[in-house]
This record gives sequence, C-alpha cells and structure tokens, in this order.
Amino acid sequence: MTISAPSRSARFGSWLLHRYASLCEDLANRETAQLQAALRDIRIDRPVFIAGLARSGSTILLEALATCERFASARYGDYPPIWFPHWWSQLRQHLPIKASTPSERAHGDGIRVTLDSPEAFDEVFWMHFFPERHDPAVSQCLDTDAKNPRFDTFYRHHIRKVLLSRNRPRYLCKGNYNLARLPYLLGVFGDAKFVVPIRHPLTHIASLQQQHQRFADAARRHPSIASQMARSGHFEFGPQRRAENLGNDEASLRIQEAFAAGRDIEGYALQWAQSYGWLADCLSNDTTLAASTLLLRHEEVCRSPKESLSALANHVELAAEDSAALVERWSPRLGTPNTDRQLWTAAQLETIQRLCEPVAQRFGYAFDSSSDYAAASDSP
Repeated sequence: MTISAPSRSARFGSWLLHRYASLCEDLANRETAQLQAALRDIRIDRPVFIAGLARSGSTILLEALATCERFASARYGDYPPIWFPHWWSQLRQHLPIKASTPSERAHGDGIRVTLDSPEAFDEVFWMHFFPERHDPAVSQCLDTDAKNPRFDTFYRHHIRKVLLSRNRPRYLCKGNYNLARLPYLLGVFGDAKFVVPIRHPLTHIASLQQQHQRFADAARRHPSIASQMARSGHFEFGPQRRAENLGNDEASLRIQEAFAAGRDIEGYALQWAQSYGWLADCLSNDTTLAASTLLLRHEEVCRSPKESLSALANHVELAAEDSAALVERWSPRLGTPNTDRQLWTAAQLETIQRLCEPVAQRFGYAFDSSSDYAAASDSP
C-alpha cells in the first residue's frame, strides 16, 4: 500500500488546531461549562491506558478492547477537532459524511480501519500542557512530583465529554509515549488500568526500521506527511523522528546521534533498552503501579491468543460476557504469525544483543539459535 498525502482540508485543520492550541483550550473549557449539568454525574471509572513503544502490538489490543461496548476512545474521525468531542459529535450528525469502508492503514501492516476506528490522539493535549514534549534534551518521565493541575482538570473533563458523547461508561486510550507517564497517570486516576505490550528486540527493531523507511520514503514524495505526523504527536519514525529521553541525557544523545548518522539499528536498540529498562525499574520500585500494569509479550499474544486475551479481560475487569466475546472474536486475528522478519548481519545482531540483552532478560527474553532471525555475512 502506498502512503498518500493528507488532504488539503486535513492539513489545514491540523495546522489550525496546532497553531491556535491556546484558543482550542479556551473553547474546550467553554464546551465543558456548557455541559456542566450533564457532566456532573459522569464518573471516570477504571480508565484503560495502553502504552509501549510503537510497533509493540498496541494497536491491535486497542482495536480489540474498543469493540467492547463498555469503552469509548478517540477515533480517526475525531481528528483534527479532537479538542471538542461533544460539539464535534453533535455536528457530525448533521454533516453529509458517508460511511467509510475499511481500508488498510498507512503502516501497511494489514490492520484495516474506518473513520470510526480507535486511534491515538491524546498526545495533542500532552504536547500543549507540558512544554518541551519530544525534546530529546529534556526528560519525558512524569511521576507524581510533576504537578500540572490545569492539565489534570482539563483531561478529566475531556474524558467525561467523550463518555457523554459516546454514551459509554469507561475510557480507553492508546498512547505510545504514555509509557513514560504511567506514574503520573496513576496519580491522576487512582483506579487506572495499564496495558503494556512488549516485543523481543530483534523483531521489534526490525519493525521500527521498516516503518521508518516506509514513512521516510513517503515523506520524500509528500513532504506534508512529516508535519502532519508531528502535529498529531508521532515522532517514532519518519523524517520527524526523535529520540525519547527517559531520564538519561547521555543515552538520549546517543540515540539522536545514531539516528542522525543513519545508524537506525543502533538508535532503535538504544531506545528499546532505555524505554523498557526504565519501565522495569518503575515496576520494581512501585508495587501499586506494578499491580495496575499488565505486561503482554507480543510473542505470547500471537502464540496463545485465547490465554492472552483472557488475561487482558481479567486485568481491565471486563464482565464475564464481555470477556467471552472478546476472546471469541479476536483470538483468530491475534494468532496471525509475525511478518516483520529481516536477515540481520552478524554485526547488527551483535549490536542489538549487546545493547538490549540486559534489559531483555528482565522480561524473560533470550538471544539464542531459536530466534526468528539468522545471522548473515557482513559482506554486501
């Protein structure tokens, strides 16, 4: 599938909301004030946040949970006017918007979406309320000491408005960068449920590299792709790619330098190790956070989808009938074999193993002959 350029209206809409984010915040607060009576009785109950590095398997988990009638989440059709969920929902009912047919998303990974499919857009809010988001020189880790009452109030109101407009009782959010914010989110939503997919670094780095090449090639044909991705908060791959700083300035600088020099394997290996190493430390040091977090290894999800989906349903506390429906509907799709394969050179394998193995072992991963990859000659 070829990645097409965003439409002119989509480009203008995203630019407008990005350029005038402060005005959007003000208008969103006016929407809240208008709905004050309706929002008063809406409780935020056990919100679910899916977080992890891009290409870890988070999207399919989001899609699976979004089919449960209990959950409401951001959708493709909600962007750009993501700031005004209720106004936009009301307006859409009066617009001549045709029902979209499923089509494969830009990643070319077989996931088919429509305007009503769930998607990750809450990053727009984090970028607005927390300055220097996605600056590789600034730590992106947010814990309970990172106070931002203005954001907390806004985000609670936003979630209530989404629940109101969808007429659903629970909120569902996917955000790759929320991995570095789990302690903060737990401080805001004490009953939150976190789902963190993780993937063996060999397959994970292969997928990241392939997506980077895919989006970088597309952006050379259509430069607007890079700016569109940046405005919606996607810096994982493509020409707008940036290192994510997990509190280690030196490691972040090494990642950024590797990316700038075209050493993608090294850069992504360093990012994998830094991100999941930080997570492992957090879960080891915070028993409350650990109890609120479900780790799902991508390989086990594909190998044992029924058991993995049952564990997911149990963790987010689905009712028995919803849990059974989730397993029945999605286990055939989650059993699809991984296709992100690459013939690594011996030098590339050595780099990934050297940089990732200490962290990978903390999650039960090994580097051995049973890997899906085989070392090739270093010769071209």
